[in-house]
Amino acid sequence: MPTDIARTAPSQKSARAESAFLERLTRDWNRTHPHHSDDRLPFPQAIVRVIERPSSATALVYWSDPGTCHYGYQGWRATTATAEGVCSLSGMPIHRGDQVYRPSQRDPKPQNASAMILAAAMPKDAEQMEVDLHG
Repeated sequence: MPTDIARTAPSQKSARAESAFLERLTRDWNRTHPHHSDDRLPFPQAIVRVIERPSSATALVYWSDPGTCHYGYQGWRATTATAEGVCSLSGMPIHRGDQVYRPSQRDPKPQNASAMILAAAMPKDAEQMEVDLHG
């Protein structure tokens, strides 16, 4: 090995020290800079709109998230929440047992399969959907 490469190549010991330093720095940053309330949202940048309500148990949803996926007319179905979460439409907390809508399961599984909309936040008719789109 040429001597100039040996002098500049980091040793395993210095690489471990640098990694430990970066971990401490990240931990200190996270401790002194609390997360914003939007950080609890699984899809914080998603644009979510209810387009149509074919029945009381189904909805067609427009979902666009620059970080993960885009669905122009995605089918959602009424179900019961099996885990804690946050409503993608209203930002309200969701608790186990709440009535929610979720993307219809199919193959392949959608990127937003973990998303939920509280049934109480779901528009019931076209007039409410119009308010949601323009209000």
